[in-house]
Amino acid sequence: MSAPGHLPEAVAKVWNEVVDAYGDDADKITGPALEAYCGQVATLRDAQRRLASEGLVVADPKGFPIPNPSIQIERVAQEEIRKWGDQFRPPRRRR
Repeated sequence: MSAPGHLPEAVAKVWNEVVDAYGDDADKITGPALEAYCGQVATLRDAQRRLASEGLVVADPKGFPIPNPSIQIERVAQEEIRKWGDQFRPPRRRR
């Protein structure tokens, strides 16, 4: 099963990761909720990447130091992901 074609590349990558981890029952979780969750994970990852490369403080248009806007973007994405809880956590495999 591959990600829907309308998803942006970063979101599709997360979608594929979640579906692959979920395994044979992945069809039970696919749909708009999974797409929304994957969008939040992709947003979180992008914000983290930006923070790592740009730092916590950046310059505003006038050159004054300000907190990197990615801090707030990361925080909101984390909150959204926590709201989903374990809904997309893969089932435990029996040994």
